[in-house]
Amino acid sequence: MEEFKDMSRAGALSRILLPVDDVEAFRRAARFIGTLLRAVDLTPQRADLLHVVTGTFLGDLMKGLDLVSGETPTADEMNERRRHHLATTVKPLVETCGELLRVEMGREPSRTIVKDGNPARIISSFWEENDYSSLVISRRNMDEQSNSLVGSIAAGVLHRSTLGTIYLVGDRTTAEAGTLLSRCLIGVDDSPASLNSVAEAGVLLARADDQVDQIYLVHVLDQSCYYDEDGENCMDASLTGQRALEASGNLLVDLGVNRQKIKTVIHFGKPGTILAEEVRSCDATLVFLGRRDRSRMAQVFPGSVCTEIIHNCRDRTLVLTS
Repeated sequence: MEEFKDMSRAGALSRILLPVDDVEAFRRAARFIGTLLRAVDLTPQRADLLHVVTGTFLGDLMKGLDLVSGETPTADEMNERRRHHLATTVKPLVETCGELLRVEMGREPSRTIVKDGNPARIISSFWEENDYSSLVISRRNMDEQSNSLVGSIAAGVLHRSTLGTIYLVGDRTTAEAGTLLSRCLIGVDDSPASLNSVAEAGVLLARADDQVDQIYLVHVLDQSCYYDEDGENCMDASLTGQRALEASGNLLVDLGVNRQKIKTVIHFGKPGTILAEEVRSCDATLVFLGRRDRSRMAQVFPGSVCTEIIHNCRDRTLVLTS
C-alpha cells in the first residue's frame, strides 16, 4: 500500500518543468504559473523548458519513397531534414516560449532542453530523472476535446505513474493573482494521494490567506457500496469519508490555513460526476485532486475519478498530486 509522503509539500513549485509543443497552449501555461507564483509569493529554484522532436519533419521525405519495395531515406537525408527542422521550427518555437515565460514570470528559463522521441515518455522520464516538483502542461489536441484522452501528449503523461504534481491548465482565462485562489475545491478520500493533494493545497493557500474566500473539502460517498455485497458497507464507507475530511481539515490548519474558511461537504453518488458538478456549482477557481499510482492501461479505461474530472472540467485548472 502507498504511504502518505507528508513532506509538507516543502518543494511545492520549487522545480518546474514546462513542456513546449504549441505557442498558444504554452501561453496559457506560462500565464497560469506566473499568476500562481505571484499569488503565493514564491520564486522557483528553476523553471525549465522541454521540447520533444517527434520525427514528423520526415513526413514529406517519406512520401516520396516507395516504402513497399523497401526504399528508405539515407542517414544524411534524415540528418539534413532534422537540422532544417531545428533551425526553422524548433528554434523559433522555444525562443518565443522563453520570451513568454520571461514576461509572465519575470525571468529567463533556467534551461531549454530539446530531445527526440515519444513526447509523453520523454517528458515523464525527464521529469522523474531530474527530480522536478511540478509539471505545468496545457491541453490542446482534438483528442482531448472528445470523450477520450487517448492519443494526446497530456494524456500520455497523465497515464504514466509519475511522481510529483501536475498542473493541468484549463481553457478558462487565468484569473488575476488576487482571485486565482479565491474558491479552491479539494477532492478528498482516504488515499495517501488525497492527503498529498491537501498538503500541496495547504502550503500554497497558507501563503495567500487574504486572497482565499472559501476552501471546499468534498468527499463523495460512492453509490456502488449499496450494490456491492462483497465490498465495504455504506456505514463504514461514510465513517471513512468523515475521518478523511477531518484529517484533511486538520492538515490544512496545521499548515497555516484559516479554519473558518474551510467548508466540508459530503455527497452521495458517482464520485467523478458529483465532483464535476460541485466544481461548477461553487465556481471553483482551482481544483486539487489526488492522483493514484495506477498502471497506464488501468487509467485508459473509464472509471477513474481524475479522468472524469479532466473530461468534464476542461475549463478549470486541475492540480493532480501523486
